Amino acid sequence: MTPSIVVVGAGPAGMAAATEAAATGASVTLLDEQEEPGGQLRYRVQPVTVAAGSHADRPDRIAERLVDAALAAGVGFRTNATVAGCFAGLELLVVEDGVSSHEAPDCLIVATGSTDLPYPFAGATYPGVFSARGLQILLNLHRVRPGRRFAIIGSAADAEELAGDVMLAGGEVVWSGVAPAPFLSADGAEGVRGLSVGQDHYTVDVIAIAVGRQADPALATMVGTPLAFSTELGGLIPLIDDHLRSPISGLFVAGDAAGVGSVAAVIGEGRLAGIAAAASLGLASDEDVAAVRAAGGPELAWRLAQRAALPAVSTQPYQ
Repeated sequence: MTPSIVVVGAGPAGMAAATEAAATGASVTLLDEQEEPGGQLRYRVQPVTVAAGSHADRPDRIAERLVDAALAAGVGFRTNATVAGCFAGLELLVVEDGVSSHEAPDCLIVATGSTDLPYPFAGATYPGVFSARGLQILLNLHRVRPGRRFAIIGSAADAEELAGDVMLAGGEVVWSGVAPAPFLSADGAEGVRGLSVGQDHYTVDVIAIAVGRQADPALATMVGTPLAFSTELGGLIPLIDDHLRSPISGLFVAGDAAGVGSVAAVIGEGRLAGIAAAASLGLASDEDVAAVRAAGGPELAWRLAQRAALPAVSTQPYQ
């Protein structure tokens, strides 16, 4: 019987992992809760690179190429499929069209991406306060601009990208930066009307929180993968080795789910997880794994080195 691999998450890491694994002859199924594959590439519009030294391209074009490559390799896509749980023996609970089913692959690759970091402040729950990616989805995927005057809390790359998206949509960024939470206060319980930053007040109708992202390895931790902590990779991350293997047999974690990074890094990591999973099933050699790892570029090498000596800080209390 052909060994089976399930990849959860059809973003750049997941599609790269599925393609690499399928190319070895494995039976690969790619599950994603959204209607279309692509993950972050579906709601980002500013050019990104897919490899060190390569030319930047539009995210939607990169997504199209990744989908085409996966289909050509024989990957089976199942969209609108929510993986609601992962249990002993890598048994997955999958919900599609309100109907649940069980999957038990030989290997599982978790590529479920990341979530926006919160930043609590007075009025942060008011209507008109968005996470960075929530606002990007409205602006770039649904073509909805929820206001005209925007404040962005954040100062790093995510905030800069969001400011560009707002301006491309015809909005005005009237304030952007970082301040201690006690110095921030939003006005407008029925809908944002302003933001106070210390003694300064700005009239805005949208506030976006863009202070960074954190890994989302919930499926991996649910089945018992320990968590480690790395400030450089976004905080709590799954404890995995240099082949992206969890201590749980047959389980691999890749991409932002293993620590936030660039599109180029998560694609490289997805490919490494795909070939490593195939190698664990006897479908690829150690030399194949080493070649994919070497081709992943400097950021992938850096990510692997960051994880090398991390201790476990937390483990799921039940399995």
